[in-house]
Amino acid sequence: MKIIMKTVICILAVVIMVTPVVACGEPTSAPAAKKITLADAPTVLDMSSELPAKFERLNAASEGMSNKDLGLGRDFSEVELFFSEEPYQAVFAYLTIIESQMERAASDAIFKDESQVKSIVLEGIRQGAAEEGVDLSNVNIKITYPTIGDLAVLGSGTMSAYGLNIGYDILFFKSNKVYVFIASVYLPGESVSLDPLARGVEQRISMFSQ
Repeated sequence: MKIIMKTVICILAVVIMVTPVVACGEPTSAPAAKKITLADAPTVLDMSSELPAKFERLNAASEGMSNKDLGLGRDFSEVELFFSEEPYQAVFAYLTIIESQMERAASDAIFKDESQVKSIVLEGIRQGAAEEGVDLSNVNIKITYPTIGDLAVLGSGTMSAYGLNIGYDILFFKSNKVYVFIASVYLPGESVSLDPLARGVEQRISMFSQ
């Protein structure tokens, strides 16, 4: 199962690298004294309090899933990884901070275009699977727009690999200049929704200035 989890994380990395990221609007909360940086990601992305107790926070680097392992680059934070063995579900997240107003403006239109988002995600899945040497089939996705942050996009779907049906969720949201990516991979059955996890992260972001 580890290779499946890593494959989906790598797929996310591919999807992110081929998609411009943007933000719009101003923070709704009063500025905090400390300006947020990538170094704050372990605190901001610590979803332990939102996840059930059965989830364990793992060292992503020890699992071969660090920023360097995934080829994310210095513009992204380290990966934060949480895992439940029974029922099987892995949740992982990372963030970036985009200062350029032009880059933020360019991506807005893309994330609001449902067909384009679907195309980007599905192409990222195919490319990521090819790079990992995994034969995927029956890949599908549904795009929705939850009310989180300034803009949020959720892609949920299933795929087949190694004779297993696998569920996955990919959630992107932005809060002013901070862009958060949360995803999960799980076997069919009970799974933790990403919505409350994202809201917890958004609340922690609001404690910083941007």
